[in-house]
Amino acid sequence: MWGFFSKDPSKDLVNFEIQEQIQLDPLIQERSIWNLNNCKRKSSSVLPVASAQPQQNQDSLYSVFSCHLRQGQENLFQSAKNGFKRTKMLRHPNMLMFQDGVENDKSVFIVTERVQPLLTYLKESKENDAQRLNEISWGLYQIATALNFINSDCKLVHNNVNISSIFVNRAGEWKLFSFEYTHGIQDQSPYKYLTSLDCYTPPEKSPLGGYNSNQNNRPTESGVDSWTLGCLIWEIFNGILPNTNALKNPGQIPKSLVQAYMSLLNPMPEKRLTPAKFISLCRQSGGFMNNHFVDTLLFLEEIQIKDANEKTKFFTELTQKLDDFPGQLCLFKILPQLLQAYEFGNAGSSVLAPLFKLGKLLDEAEYQKKIIPVVVKLFSSTDRTTRMRLLSQLHLFVEHLSASIINDQIFPHICLGFNDSNPAIRESTIRSMVLLAPKLNYNNINVELMKHFARLQAQDDQGMIRTNTTVCIGKIAPYINPQLRQRILLSAFPKSMRDPFPLARLSGIIALANTDRFYTLKDIATKVLPSICCLTVDPEKDVRDEAFKTVKQFLQKLEKVSEQPELALELEKDVQSCNLDLKNETSWTSWAMTSLSSKMTGYKTKNQQPSIALNTQPLGPPPALTTSNKTEEKKEKKEESKPVVAEQETKQIEDRNTGWNFDEDNDWKDLEDDDEQMEPLEPVQVKPNLSTKSTSNASKSDWSEWNNSFEDDSNQLPKASSYNWSSGNQTNEEDVFNNLVKDVKLSDKKETKKGAVSDGWDDWSDNLKDNKDSKKQERSVKQAENRQKQTAGPLKLGQKKSNFDMF
Repeated sequence: MWGFFSKDPSKDLVNFEIQEQIQLDPLIQERSIWNLNNCKRKSSSVLPVASAQPQQNQDSLYSVFSCHLRQGQENLFQSAKNGFKRTKMLRHPNMLMFQDGVENDKSVFIVTERVQPLLTYLKESKENDAQRLNEISWGLYQIATALNFINSDCKLVHNNVNISSIFVNRAGEWKLFSFEYTHGIQDQSPYKYLTSLDCYTPPEKSPLGGYNSNQNNRPTESGVDSWTLGCLIWEIFNGILPNTNALKNPGQIPKSLVQAYMSLLNPMPEKRLTPAKFISLCRQSGGFMNNHFVDTLLFLEEIQIKDANEKTKFFTELTQKLDDFPGQLCLFKILPQLLQAYEFGNAGSSVLAPLFKLGKLLDEAEYQKKIIPVVVKLFSSTDRTTRMRLLSQLHLFVEHLSASIINDQIFPHICLGFNDSNPAIRESTIRSMVLLAPKLNYNNINVELMKHFARLQAQDDQGMIRTNTTVCIGKIAPYINPQLRQRILLSAFPKSMRDPFPLARLSGIIALANTDRFYTLKDIATKVLPSICCLTVDPEKDVRDEAFKTVKQFLQKLEKVSEQPELALELEKDVQSCNLDLKNETSWTSWAMTSLSSKMTGYKTKNQQPSIALNTQPLGPPPALTTSNKTEEKKEKKEESKPVVAEQETKQIEDRNTGWNFDEDNDWKDLEDDDEQMEPLEPVQVKPNLSTKSTSNASKSDWSEWNNSFEDDSNQLPKASSYNWSSGNQTNEEDVFNNLVKDVKLSDKKETKKGAVSDGWDDWSDNLKDNKDSKKQERSVKQAENRQKQTAGPLKLGQKKSNFDMF
């Protein structure tokens, strides 16, 4: 009774704080007895057990419907009490769920989930026509399902279905409310004191209608609600119903819905469609509810009873369908279902594509809370399908990954893909580095990643993987440390230009051309141009054309500086710079892959181009330089001035501190140990011919589909590890990529080269100058050893040679 004397009836609602009132449309307000306010649960409150709802977060939002006793409106207040009782008693997913409430002699409060009136929702909707029809079809399905539950299961009549009794939650789901006139089927219908509701009265209830009190009226359990469902359909497409006669004209109701609409408004109640039959008719072929939107939502509601194959097929097809779905429903209805299916179901990796697509609708805080933990967990999976889908969809979520998460939790798992025996995994892993490079730390990008790239470029048996490795190095060049960048690029790209695979050579030329800002003018003149000039006599015309084009580009740069020496500093400003502007760096298929794709198409469509005479075989060493005489032709480098030696030693110390061991021509030596731990790749039977035919199939698809397009080409190319990468430029120093494919110990060679300095660009013919002296010294040493052996005499069987034999 204390609530009777309370000045503020809302204080009885102790667990919630009532907020601003929602201004309803006047036409809605005159058809309802309820006021609608937003409310928020208080931080210290706990929902009552009777609500049967999980405890919400402290910032959970709700709505509260209220009705207050006013003089002369006692009957309306009594109806509100009846609505309070029915709302608290009836529970169904398609009806507004009772969260909390208060009923006293002066006021009635009903707390539900946060909703808004259907009329307001339709007016404010920004969806296109297709999405709007999908939304309405699902909404009518939900309301008809709720009415079928009330009529068939509860044996009740709602008796107040219209546009003012339907509300929509934030997920876009339609909820049935306004149970103040609900009664049992055999009970007498409560009197409606609001005259504005007379237009919804069916003919058998109206003295002016088809069935009057003098006729044998046979009421059905769903006759009244079927009629009012038809009125609701008219209002959805045409606005507020002015009078009963307006129902004769369907107006804007779609043709696929007109037949069911007219059946709901049959003057004879026993011939009207029940809500269940209405759903069945609309779900038939060509019906209003027979669409992929309703199918998708019904599948999600029953996903727990679906088998794994059905789930995989459903999630695979879902991604493309999401574009036609309303954003709010995707965010608050479908996305939670996907997260639940991944966490507790056996949906597998097929759920990833729609999950990441819908994740873009979340704000950053929600994304970090809901999606990022899933991503981190998935990258630790050993399933190849999951790894492949993650890498192919990395662009959808990489911007939400922090640098610490990438370096500490994701990058170590991604690096396993570089060693995978499946070429598709290796190729996707390489591509992913373009997106991850901006967030990698110093060690991961300059040491760990370059180790993998050096091995892939020199040892991988797939020509396209070697090509894409070169492309990726060129793409991530701005992120490589400036102290290491120049030497890495001048080692990787020239080696790519000596690759037996034509497109790998082409990628090396393009990479050099598009990273020209990272080379000093001296390196351009002494290292870049000589390496490119070798390809002006390449067997492939496309390679020759690109070589000539790039040579002209660098020559113009040198000529420009020669004419205006003051421009040298301007042209070399980016050589040692960091945080470069990358506005011109676009997606993976930018300068390199686009150019290469066009070249691949050319290989297929062009006629056979005549190669340069007597040079139709793959690039290899000069005939005079054979394997048998290589060791005899090696010599020690000439000693240079002490300042140069000191500078070289300083550089070696710096490289040792950074985990590298660079020489001008012999670089990436410390990668040798890692190769011993690699699983050997299965040898591929190859053909040495690299004619136009070997690359004709490459243009069948885009570079992202290289695994299919080069299925035949890979069998026509020699293994990169079996090829002499030096291409005739033999020096006394061991080459890095030869070290990666040969298990040789470098300790003795390092001792013989100690103190030697090389610029890395001596011609192989220079190595033959002092052969006579070196051969004489070697022969004299061997003769001395042989004489010692002869004087010692043979040992007897079982006899040990001892230093004490003289005794």
